[in-house]
Amino acid sequence: NPALIKDGMKREISICFSDLRGFTPLGESFGDDVKGLTRIMNGYMDSITQPILDADGMVIKYIGDASMHVHNAPTDDPDHADTSVRVGLQMLRAVEKFNEDFVVPEGRPPVGMGAGINTGLGYLGEMGSTKRHSYDVLGDAVSTAARIESKCKEYGCLLLVGGATVEQCKQDWFFLKIDDLAVKGKTVGVAIYTVLDDVKPHYKASKRRHEDMHKMYKQQRFQEAIEACNKLKPQFEGKMEKYYDMWIERCEYMLTQDLPEDWSGIFVATTK
Repeated sequence: NPALIKDGMKREISICFSDLRGFTPLGESFGDDVKGLTRIMNGYMDSITQPILDADGMVIKYIGDASMHVHNAPTDDPDHADTSVRVGLQMLRAVEKFNEDFVVPEGRPPVGMGAGINTGLGYLGEMGSTKRHSYDVLGDAVSTAARIESKCKEYGCLLLVGGATVEQCKQDWFFLKIDDLAVKGKTVGVAIYTVLDDVKPHYKASKRRHEDMHKMYKQQRFQEAIEACNKLKPQFEGKMEKYYDMWIERCEYMLTQDLPEDWSGIFVATTK
């Protein structure tokens, strides 16, 4: 139905931005073989796109080695928040398989992916100039999703999910609170989480200790939070070790700050 694309709409959607990790060493391994690099990059995009299409998601655009897609537009998906998390995890697994099947056998350095997901109102329709336009989406929820994705490296996580998304599907996935972050350009904090796949029974006890650590942080008990992070590093099969290293640095920084008693615990980002 072309009208679904041509006519604008305003609706709640779940947005996902993804970004390739490790492009520089991969590109250098090809030297001047641009055709070979193009082939491997197209293979990467094929791999991460298939889970989106299988879930009736809409690929909005590819931007270099990054991608953007949405769920619940133009095709209805009442469980779009849940779908977005499931597809995000499937995209990560697709990258692992892409490395195993194509990158490593060629002797190339493996690549990774970071992704950020958020849920909120979006304005969708054909946008652009009269000479060139495409189906696109605008809105605060979109820019927040992009900001969330940009923080994956900083937090040492492959997939970050906004609180609005988590609120709609928190019973379906194993979420861990990462931070309360005021992304650049915003004054209000956004709760961000990561989601772990292949959950083991002992993860529940580790999650309680993780939540206790965050309570210490908010209560400005930073030294105790550091000690808790050191104990948590081996938990979750080491999947969160980079995050805890980063959080220890955060706590050490906070120890040098003169914080008010009513400090909210929200961290204000100064970069995108």
